[in-house]
Amino acid sequence: MKINKNSVKTTTMIGLTALAITSCASSNKVQKDNVVVKPDNIQNMEDMDNSYLILSDEQLSAVNKGNTFALNLFRTQAGMDSKVVSPLSVAYLMGMLANGAEGNTQTEIMKTLGMNDVSLETLNEAYKAIINTASTLDKQTTVNIANCIAVNQQISIKDKYKQAMSQTYNAQVESMNFAGDALKRINNWCDKQTNGMIPSIINQLNPNAIAVIMNAIYFNGTWDKKFDKNDTKKEPFKGYTRDIKRVDMMHQNAKFDFVEQEDFSAINLPYGNGTYNMTVILPHNGKSTTEIMEKLNAEKLSELNNKMEKCIVDLKLPRFSTSTETQLNKPISNLGAPSMFISSQADFSKISDTPMFISSMLQKAKIEVSEEGTKAAAVTAGVMMMSAFPSEQPRRVEFHADHPFVYLITERHTGAIFFIGQYTGDNL
Repeated sequence: MKINKNSVKTTTMIGLTALAITSCASSNKVQKDNVVVKPDNIQNMEDMDNSYLILSDEQLSAVNKGNTFALNLFRTQAGMDSKVVSPLSVAYLMGMLANGAEGNTQTEIMKTLGMNDVSLETLNEAYKAIINTASTLDKQTTVNIANCIAVNQQISIKDKYKQAMSQTYNAQVESMNFAGDALKRINNWCDKQTNGMIPSIINQLNPNAIAVIMNAIYFNGTWDKKFDKNDTKKEPFKGYTRDIKRVDMMHQNAKFDFVEQEDFSAINLPYGNGTYNMTVILPHNGKSTTEIMEKLNAEKLSELNNKMEKCIVDLKLPRFSTSTETQLNKPISNLGAPSMFISSQADFSKISDTPMFISSMLQKAKIEVSEEGTKAAAVTAGVMMMSAFPSEQPRRVEFHADHPFVYLITERHTGAIFFIGQYTGDNL
């Protein structure tokens, strides 16, 4: 079966492990029409659940466009330090916000996600399909996608929005005491959904906050070809500033999908039955990851996978762990959605009649790569505050002094009248 490798699993993996130090994608293959995802390198068909991920052309297009957002988001985090972000987690949060937004606020969110020509209904259906099937595609790999909306018990959110989030995003919608135990309950939810990798998302909660909207993603995959711990040795690693570090370098010789390009080489490392995999992109000497990522887009990422061939690879890969906390207000604003962070411009009237805006959007993410496989988790949260009520416009009145009037000259602070008089139209 000829398959397009830029599948929904590409999005999932980009959201989880793709953007750790290098970029990740999937070599999964997909039919053109009603897309049935069946990886071409499955070792044991019994490991594949009977529930395959089926997307319409429109839904698949929406998912693929999410890869553009993923790469754009990662480019906002360019630098010389190790980092990991989950664009898919951010996308789920923004999808929930788009459902509650109206007017320009909704338009900006959809455009930033790359969905300006995609209906909200199509986006919701695609995201729902991923939630419902991601955990069933590989019995050897654990994938959990969860959403939660914690609402201040003093605020009422609209039933239509609540139902939509519950039915489409499987979101847990709970009323909480923001002046009481809400902070503990919110962080406990993060800890549970990420299997302890992200024990908390926020350190304090304003009792006047309206809501905290969250997405959590957890991934635990075992390599199809595990590394032997006995082959892991301390070896040099050249940093950005030409400094030489000593890292735990894993090593194996095995058959992998591999491609050599002008500026870099890339390899696909499958997990479990091959449904999920990590793609490692290694710049050639003299090239930086920033340079590579500036040129990489969703289309080229798909082409990259199509160009790969089976090779016997002498593979060395560091064993590493990376944790990142990312403030998202500025990056998301710069990518095209600033109004939701501005009190006077945000329009989330589909959520509640109480005017609100996003005061803080942040993500905590962590990845652990070892001889056994990869664990990765992320929680993205948007804290919503009440917008200032727009000030009333002054009344429009007339004052035509075209008949006699009295006037006073006074001292402002004391009110003392220095002069008082009247004018009736005559002059000296």
